[in-house]
Amino acid sequence: MNTSITNSSPPTPSVLTTDLSKHIALVTGGTGGIGHATCKALASLGCAIAVHFHKNENAATSLTAELESMGVQAHAFQADLSGYEGVRFW
Repeated sequence: MNTSITNSSPPTPSVLTTDLSKHIALVTGGTGGIGHATCKALASLGCAIAVHFHKNENAATSLTAELESMGVQAHAFQADLSGYEGVRFW
C-alpha cells in the first residue's frame, strides 16, 4: 500500500515573504509585546512603520531606532486612543 501523498500544485507563497517596501503600516500599541513583534515582522519585509504609543516614549524611541537599523523608515506617534478626543482630527 502506497501511503505517500504527492501534490502537483506549486506551493502558495507565504505572506511572510511578500515585499512590503512600498507600504506603510500604522501599528497601534507598537511598544507592547504583540505590537513590537508586529513592527519587527513588517520591517523585515521592508515596510515603513508608524509606531503608535500611549505612554512609553522611551520604548517607542528604542523600537524606531531598532527598525531603522533594519533599513526601513520608522517614526513614533503618541496618542491616547482610549476615547474620542484622542482620535479626533479637528
